[in-house]
Amino acid sequence: MRSLQPVPQCSACLMSLARDVAALTVPEDGSLAEKAEGIARSFLAEAGYNGSSSPRIANRILREIRRITGIADPYQEFKAREMEQARHIFSKLPDAVADDLSSGIKLAALGNSLDFFKDPRVALADIPYQFNHGVSFYLDHQAQLEAFLAQKPRRILYVTDNAGEIYFDIPLYDYLAQYSERTYLVVKGGPALNDLTRAELQAAGLTNRFEAVADTGTDGAGIDWDHVSVEFLRLLDSADLIISKGMANFETLYPSRITAPSFYLLKVKCEPIQNYIKAPVNSFIALWKDGRLDE
Repeated sequence: MRSLQPVPQCSACLMSLARDVAALTVPEDGSLAEKAEGIARSFLAEAGYNGSSSPRIANRILREIRRITGIADPYQEFKAREMEQARHIFSKLPDAVADDLSSGIKLAALGNSLDFFKDPRVALADIPYQFNHGVSFYLDHQAQLEAFLAQKPRRILYVTDNAGEIYFDIPLYDYLAQYSERTYLVVKGGPALNDLTRAELQAAGLTNRFEAVADTGTDGAGIDWDHVSVEFLRLLDSADLIISKGMANFETLYPSRITAPSFYLLKVKCEPIQNYIKAPVNSFIALWKDGRLDE
């Protein structure tokens, strides 16, 4: 597939993002929204020349708004509400909700219904019903993942997305951990929209729930290749398998030349991704990609 580049619909989404972040950051400052829109327009104009991806533009917008406001994490309260709502919905599911690979994949995919543009209560409300009545994948490569797990990969990286998704990721993470010597939960290294960081894990009492937690070494939606840490790159190079959650991780990981095979779980939430992946909006994707073979 070709690289993902912004299209007109991405511009509208990024402008909306800038306004929403301004409203979350300093709600009483109406001038901040206007400044944020100006910042977004400027970075979008530059993107026409340098071919930046949508996550990269979003990261520039977020960092600039944080710089001018001095507020490090505009989504802090949003993430707390999202985590609480996700924990509540997850608690409604049976204890043995996902004790096999297929069920774990379905539940993790449903968790990707969360979105920084949506009220968590709305995004999560139907998960118990959807899980109990079956989840259909428009692209379904679960068989490739199952076959690869049979080879007992030594090191797996589970790259997380929205903060509240973590509850729906736990069963799949646990299942994968049975097949590897070490399975790393990878979070963002700093505030990035409503994405999971170590701070949310700690606040939820989940830090010690996973055998190993690593981070990207930077803030930023998706994998921000311009700012990730050397430690993260070394971990990535040592991985035998990468599990990637969500659209921003897909947008930044899938087009990259990664040695390890990767498995992408996401809900298609916008027309540009629909056109890129050839799957309808609101469909679920379980996509396998072979790793890059060394020359």
